[in-house]
Amino acid sequence: MISPSLRPCFLFTAAALALLSSALAGPPPASDFVHRLDVSNVQISEDGHYVSFQSPGKDDSYDLNLYDTETRKPMRLDLGGMQLATHQWIDAHRMILSYLNDTKQVYDARLNKVTGNISAFGQFLVFISALRKNPDLFIVRFYEEYLNSGARSGLAVINSQRVTFSMAGHNNLRFNVRDWLDLPPGQLNQTLTDADGEVRGVSMYYSGKLRFHYRTSAQAPWTELPLDLDRTTVREITSDPDILSVSHFAENVAASRLQTYQISTGQFGPVIVEDAEYSLDEATTISIRQSDGASRPVGVTYQRSLPTQKSLDPAFSEVQDMIALKLPGRLNLIEGCDSNLRRFIISSASGREPPRYAIYDRESLELLPLPAPAPWLKSELMSVKQPVRFTTRDGLVLEGYLSMPVGTAPGSKPSLIVFPHGGPWARDIWSFDSRVQFLTSRGYAVFQPNYRGSTGYPKKVSIDPSFDFMAMHHDVTDGVRHIIAQGLVNEKKIAIFGGSFGGYLAVCGAAFEPDLYRCAATFAGVFDWKMLVDSRNAYKRYDRYQYDRLIQKLGDPDKQQAHFEAISPINRVAAIKIPLLVAHGKLDLTVEFAQSTRLLAELKKHNITHEKLMFDTEAHGLEERKNAQKFLETLESFLARNL
Repeated sequence: MISPSLRPCFLFTAAALALLSSALAGPPPASDFVHRLDVSNVQISEDGHYVSFQSPGKDDSYDLNLYDTETRKPMRLDLGGMQLATHQWIDAHRMILSYLNDTKQVYDARLNKVTGNISAFGQFLVFISALRKNPDLFIVRFYEEYLNSGARSGLAVINSQRVTFSMAGHNNLRFNVRDWLDLPPGQLNQTLTDADGEVRGVSMYYSGKLRFHYRTSAQAPWTELPLDLDRTTVREITSDPDILSVSHFAENVAASRLQTYQISTGQFGPVIVEDAEYSLDEATTISIRQSDGASRPVGVTYQRSLPTQKSLDPAFSEVQDMIALKLPGRLNLIEGCDSNLRRFIISSASGREPPRYAIYDRESLELLPLPAPAPWLKSELMSVKQPVRFTTRDGLVLEGYLSMPVGTAPGSKPSLIVFPHGGPWARDIWSFDSRVQFLTSRGYAVFQPNYRGSTGYPKKVSIDPSFDFMAMHHDVTDGVRHIIAQGLVNEKKIAIFGGSFGGYLAVCGAAFEPDLYRCAATFAGVFDWKMLVDSRNAYKRYDRYQYDRLIQKLGDPDKQQAHFEAISPINRVAAIKIPLLVAHGKLDLTVEFAQSTRLLAELKKHNITHEKLMFDTEAHGLEERKNAQKFLETLESFLARNL
C-alpha cells in the first residue's frame, strides 16, 4: 500500500502542465522576443470600409493587409518589392505608404493601386497633411538643409503627380514643390493643421523663446498668441476659429488638464478631461470627421498606472460598455473608429501577450477578431506588470512596475533586474514589453521605476525636477530599496540595465551605489554630459531651441564645470566594483558613439571587468532583428555569469 504522503498526484491544471513542460524544454529563445508581430499598426479608414494592419515582410520590412468590412474579403497588397515601414489613412479610401528607403506614396484602396508619389529616392521629408481641396496636393516639411544639400528647407505644398527630371547643373530635389509656405520668423518647432489639412498653427523659436503663432485660415496673416509653452501645449485646431484645444498646467492645479483656449479673450475655457493625479499633456484624442468637414473629439486615452479611456460621446461610451461585457477581465481600449461611429477598432490586453485586435460593428453587435499577433508566445508563461508606488528620500511619491517571473514559488526570491527607461522625458506604461518578458522568462524579476522627470504625472514630478539628473538616480535607488523591503527579491543579486538615459542611470548605479548591484549593462548611454552638450552645439543651427533649453536647464559646462563633473559617471569609474556590459551603435547621432568608447577606455584604465558589443549598422537603437537578438543573447549570458 502506498503511503498517502508518497502517493503521486495526477490532478495537474493546464497551466501547471504548461509550466512543467516549459521548465523541461527551457525558456523561449531570444528570437521569439524580437520577432515582429503578425498584426501591428491596425487602422480604420474614415468611412469604415477598410481596416488595415501590417504583418512581417521581407527582411525588416512589413507587408500591408486590407480587410474590406463590406465584402468581408481580406487582401495582402503587392508592393512591387518595395519595403514598407509604416502606413496611415488620410481619407475614406487613400493612405500614405512609407518605405524603408524614405520614399512615400499615395495608395488608393478603392482602385487598388498607387496614385501618386509624395517623395522620390533621395528626398528626405516629413509628411504633414493631405489637402482636402485637391487630392493631388500635400503639405510636407523638407530637411535637406540639415544634410548640406543646398536645397531649401521648410514647409511646402507639393504636387504628387509631378515626376522628377534631370538637367545638368540643376538641383532637382524640389521638383514636386508647388508653393512654399510663409512662416513667422525663427526656427520651426511644431506644426498644427486643421481638418482640411491646412497649416493653421506653428511654434517658432527665436530671441530665446518658443512662441506659438496662429492664423484663422490658410490665407490669413500669422498672429502670435500670448501662451507660455512651458505650461501649455496646443493640441488641436478646432472647427471654431476662435477656439483651440490645449493641455494646460493651471496655477492652482497640480496636473495638466485638457481644456479649451479662447483666442479673442486669451482665456482658458471649460475643462474637457482632468485627473487629479495624472497629467493629460500626452493624452491621445480620437476624433471623427463630421458631414460638414469639421473634426469632433469622441474619446481620450491617457496613462494612469493602467491605460485609461474617457468617453466624450454617448455612442463611444456605449461601445466601451459593450466591449467590457464581451471581453471581461481584460483591458479593452477603442483605438479608432469611422466617422459614422459604426465600426470600431478594439485592442484587448491581458498583459501576458501583445494586445489582440478586433473590429466591432455597433449595428450588428459583431466582434470580429483579427489574427493573433504573436502565436509563437505562450501567454501562460508570460509575466504581468504590477504597478507599485514608493516614496523617495525627499518625500516624493513615485510609481513603477514590478514583473515577477511566472512560477515563482512562495517564499523564493528571484534575482532582480532594475530597468529604468530612457528619455528622461518619457515613462514606462502598463503593457506587454518584450524585453521585460525576455528577462522574466529567464527567471529574473524586473523593476521599472518612473523616476522624477517621467512624463504624465503632476508638475512637481514631471516638470519642476525634469533636469535634476542626480535626483533621478536617487529615485531609482530609493525604488530598488523599496522593492527589497517588500521581501520579494534577493537583495544580494541585483543588476541594473538601461538604454540612452537609462544607460546613464545604469552606470550611475554602478558608480554611485557600488554595493547595491552585482553588475550593470548599458546601451547608447550618456556618461559625460559636457561631451553631450558639446555635440549638440554642432547642430544648434538646425535646432537652436533644444540646445538653448539644455544650456538653460542643465547649465553651461564651460561655466559650471563642477556641476557637470558631479553628474557625469565617467568621473567616478574608479569607484566601480562590478562588471559592466557596454553596447552602442556606431551610427548614433543622438548620443555619440564616443561616449561608450571613452567609458571603455576608463574601465580598461582602472582594470574594471567589462564586455563590449558594438554594432556597425545601428544608430540610437536596435532596428535590425539580428542585432536585437544578438544583444539579448549577450545580455543573457552576461547576467547569468554575474548573478
